[in-house]
Amino acid sequence: MRIAVPDRPIFAPLAAGIAAEHSVVYVPQPHCEQLLRTARTELALISPLGYGKAPSLSDYRIVGTTCVIAEEALGLATIRFRSGLDTPRTYYAPEPDDFLTTVGLLLLAEQHELELTPVSSAAEADTIIAWNDAGDFPDHPVAIDLTEEWWLALECGLPLGIWVCRSDLAEEFDLPTLTTQLARAELPEREHRDGSGIVQWRWDDRARDALKTTLEMLYYHRYIAEMPAVNVL
Repeated sequence: MRIAVPDRPIFAPLAAGIAAEHSVVYVPQPHCEQLLRTARTELALISPLGYGKAPSLSDYRIVGTTCVIAEEALGLATIRFRSGLDTPRTYYAPEPDDFLTTVGLLLLAEQHELELTPVSSAAEADTIIAWNDAGDFPDHPVAIDLTEEWWLALECGLPLGIWVCRSDLAEEFDLPTLTTQLARAELPEREHRDGSGIVQWRWDDRARDALKTTLEMLYYHRYIAEMPAVNVL
């Protein structure tokens, strides 16, 4: 089996274990989603946006074992503004197709009724939406922690990665066992980080509710064309 995993550190604990005879590739998360859509991988750790954009939603199944869900401030990604800014009008995102770019735009629209225009460089932008490992932006010192803003706005976690497979393979492989073995040994259900944020590593009812809320928000703001069911193996 071919498995796609996002190449950022936050996702690494879900692929730090035993892959056995399976092939694991590490690529940006939007590429994971594309590989799954085009049948170049059979299993991928994708975002809610990738799940909601599936060409045929009935073809996808969530493997409800491990996941990555962010609660409160984790220092993973930030919405940044120029100092002294009155009303932001433009934004720059180093990774415009990334899920967290979409989340940043959604939050600005939901919380502040801001519809920003994309520009091609940080120098032109009023606002930066980026993972914190994507670079330094000294001209944009006013910062909002993105996952904390989501928590404050919606009072639920933000799913960053869920295991998804094509439904025609759901019975061919023991995917619950495979994804469990792929995870780091002794991975906790919930991990507190830096005294404020929490990462949830295990799928449960809380994870399902967070995913449903996220999909509802993506649908309401027209980032996905239809509201998908949460289909879990």
